[in-house]
Amino acid sequence: MDERTAQSLASSGLLDGVPRELYEETLVKLKVREKSYLEGELLLRLGSRPEAMGVVVDGYVRIDFYDDDGNASTITMVGRGGMFAEAVACAGDPSIVQVQAASDVRVLWLDMNRMITGRVMRETPYVGVIMANNVRMLARKNTLLVRKLQLLSQKRLRDRIKLYLVQRESGMLPKDTMAEQSRTSLARYLGADRSALSRELGRLRDEGIVSLDGGTINIVDRSFLEN
Repeated sequence: MDERTAQSLASSGLLDGVPRELYEETLVKLKVREKSYLEGELLLRLGSRPEAMGVVVDGYVRIDFYDDDGNASTITMVGRGGMFAEAVACAGDPSIVQVQAASDVRVLWLDMNRMITGRVMRETPYVGVIMANNVRMLARKNTLLVRKLQLLSQKRLRDRIKLYLVQRESGMLPKDTMAEQSRTSLARYLGADRSALSRELGRLRDEGIVSLDGGTINIVDRSFLEN
């Protein structure tokens, strides 16, 4: 196992409690597989039933939800050390989201069904620790989804931007969301039209509330977040 993979696993939290020197041995017993994808490739399709969860080693993936008319809304961006598909892999249900490579990406796939077989649990002493870590992280993701629903429930785009900035500044959002990588990415994250978002950000800039540096939004007047 290369050092970057080990670091990504360590930062994911999935192997918390597993000695670093046993990472490779544990993953071999779990038959973890690694795969690389080019930007734009699909890792998980709508309606598919994945048996494995993914851990990002390098790059970013985007998780999108589609409404009945085919309009996409980005739930989150997942970067190095982040995980995805763990819920549907555990439940065995069809996926209601689509996962796409937002850049060239390298992913480790862990077979959730294999983890809970009697033989693996006997031969891999830390598999119980890994499953407990997974449950803890699923609970955290549930909290993030509630925050995203709170954001999307705002009727005015200005209020969505405000709540997004509040969540970002208070550390409620994962640092690797990459929502501000481009106006298109942020618009998808906010469930907004790109042109409307650019106009609203322009108004906020003209009012001296924010400054715009490429795709980054810098807060100038912090009282905006408090009102």
